[in-house]
Amino acid sequence: MGFTVAVCLLPMYPLISSGLKTTESLIAFLVCSATVVLMLSFYTHTFYTIKDNKVYWRSSFLFGSFSVADIRKIEVGKTLWVGTKPATARKGLIIYYNKFDEIYFSPSDNEAFVAALTALNPAIEVVR
Repeated sequence: MGFTVAVCLLPMYPLISSGLKTTESLIAFLVCSATVVLMLSFYTHTFYTIKDNKVYWRSSFLFGSFSVADIRKIEVGKTLWVGTKPATARKGLIIYYNKFDEIYFSPSDNEAFVAALTALNPAIEVVR
């Protein structure tokens, strides 16, 4: 986490060292700061919950839910490169639900998350 913060703050060093003397440097500093805060909020506020036969997900200010009964297939250890990705890591889960919907999750334990979903809906196809 500390390394991530350092890498995010590194581009702002020239702005801070110049003393923020001009309006442009102050605006650039505020934009960089807002970007860092947004990135950190995605990193620290991403989670998934299974409750009342529904999967709830949140990633910073983005959130959603879908029914466990609607899940058709789960691919374990894959990465979704295009689409909805409320995740902070690679090699997570691609969850296919409804007829054409898919979402990428990266829970802390893929196998435990899959086990919890298949316990509620044994018809889910799991691809490893």
